Amino acid sequence: MKKLILPVAAFSMLLLTSCGGTTVCGCADMGVEMMKEVMAANDDQTKLKEIEEKYKDESKACEKLYENKSDEERKKMQEELEKCDSFKEMQKSME
Repeated sequence: MKKLILPVAAFSMLLLTSCGGTTVCGCADMGVEMMKEVMAANDDQTKLKEIEEKYKDESKACEKLYENKSDEERKKMQEELEKCDSFKEMQKSME
């Protein structure tokens, strides 16, 4: 289970830092909800595939928003992300 949580958390953090137009905090919220569901799935591969499918479109939207951004835009997105409650919640869960 722990083997799966860390990659999911890392992937979620990547997604979270990539959000912009959809709203940075919206992507952070999605990442936290996805992480909670993955943890609750207890390595059940069927449930994990369902979770992946459930969040597929939102994840792609967040990833796409990161594309073609300047370093300055990415920095602003990161600063905005760090203000999100869900980002703080994810940080605590990874400690």
